[in-house]
Amino acid sequence: MGNVWVYAAVFLAFISIPLNSIALLLLAALVGMLIAVARLWARYCLDRVEYSHSLNTYRAFAGEEIQLTTEVTNRKFLPLPWIQISDELPQDVAPLQGRTVTAPEPGRLLLTSFLSMRWYHRITRTYTLACRRRGHYSLGPVHIRSGDIFGMSTRDLRLGRDHLLAVYPKVLPLIMTRLPSREPYGSLRVRRSLIDDVTRPMGSREYAAGDSLRLIHWKSTARTGRLQSRVFDASTTPDYVLFYGVRTVNPPLLGSQPHLLELGVLTVAALANYGLENGHPVGLYVNQTSRQNSALVQAPPSPQPEQLTHILEALAQVHPDESIPLAQMVSERARSLPWGTTVIVVTAVPDEATIGALTSMRRTGWAVALVHIGGDSGSMPSTGIPVFTVSSAVAWQELEEVMLQ
Repeated sequence: MGNVWVYAAVFLAFISIPLNSIALLLLAALVGMLIAVARLWARYCLDRVEYSHSLNTYRAFAGEEIQLTTEVTNRKFLPLPWIQISDELPQDVAPLQGRTVTAPEPGRLLLTSFLSMRWYHRITRTYTLACRRRGHYSLGPVHIRSGDIFGMSTRDLRLGRDHLLAVYPKVLPLIMTRLPSREPYGSLRVRRSLIDDVTRPMGSREYAAGDSLRLIHWKSTARTGRLQSRVFDASTTPDYVLFYGVRTVNPPLLGSQPHLLELGVLTVAALANYGLENGHPVGLYVNQTSRQNSALVQAPPSPQPEQLTHILEALAQVHPDESIPLAQMVSERARSLPWGTTVIVVTAVPDEATIGALTSMRRTGWAVALVHIGGDSGSMPSTGIPVFTVSSAVAWQELEEVMLQ
């Protein structure tokens, strides 16, 4: 738009000569002066303009509300007759106040503000965000636009994404209508003792947060290239490891059924919480890589009090895309688990390869169980594997408890 005024000023100056019009020449000079002022204003309008947004917490559960605080400061003498700010937010963490429009990127929206600021002026606003769905979300980018008072010239400023927000799935109570034995997830017979018998090492497993440095298995660490901890013959409580398969449609079809995916996440969270409440070290492995760092989504077994938080952190990252077959992940990860671990596979698609892997593990002495999301235990082949089902009749948003049948 600024070029139009330049052309207008040149045109007025050009025609003022043959017309011998002082008025047109003065008007052209006035327009030229306004153009110069407007361009200088636009050039410096966003200098020393600071914008920040922050949350009162960066960890929340689905269904909770959190506070977003935005602050824009003009730290110079030049006032801003207008400034437009568009802050991009995820649709699943939408503000309950303010003006929003759909963003170009799917699943995002723009929280827009149109302000006028004096010199050395600061404006702070607070919005309530509703965490509607679990996930990992980033705030931004932020697009700031301002210009001169005449609207001739504008300047844009773009700030990158920041502030990762983790929305955890709800932790629902676990209800089990039947048990194959006295163990919560399956039959498991191990000799118990009050302390580990350090004179009878059985092997090693991958190091988990909280393991004593005195128990590091240096030879296995050097061989595998990853930190390993010693495993001994007897332990006070067995580990429970959950394997979650994110596939929700039968192969070779592609796609996802979001209801089954979210129902599976809620089931895994309930199982993990149940095991930890009963004093068992619980771990989680998901057959996909994180979109944040391309590493396998996992939380190795640990008895530490913060283990549930680590598991919920992993579940918040779960997405519909499968990275490796579930059966392959179970077989590979089971090699590093200590003897006596109970393996629970949670999936909406228990394929033949996964059932075969569990059957093979059961024959070699492992305690295994299968949780079929949205399935019917009567339709499963008779393999001797304890099979539980979670009904999909109720929408996952309305669940108040997870029932294993």
